Amino acid sequence: MIDIEEKYLAQIRLILSEQVPDCEVRVFGSRIEGKAEKYSDLDLVLIGSGKMDWRRIELLKDALAASNLPMTVDVIDYNAISKEFRAIVDKQYEVIQEKGKS
Repeated sequence: MIDIEEKYLAQIRLILSEQVPDCEVRVFGSRIEGKAEKYSDLDLVLIGSGKMDWRRIELLKDALAASNLPMTVDVIDYNAISKEFRAIVDKQYEVIQEKGKS
């Protein structure tokens, strides 16, 4: 279960559906592991059909930063990280958006 208020989760899902509807998006890190503090960041990983254009990721980051979320959101491209980091992400996550769905 993602440790974040439902109203913020809904806002994040809306932004994701507008910015990256073609990607699966996973939450990992402290907000899944039950270790989050009130203002802990939210870690998102995008999984597309290949490595994503950095400009597209920046547009998503900008949209998330412009929202009224009470935490920062870190966004990474699954296809651009090392196998070791992928193993960390794959160990424990929750899908917040399925590919091709809003």
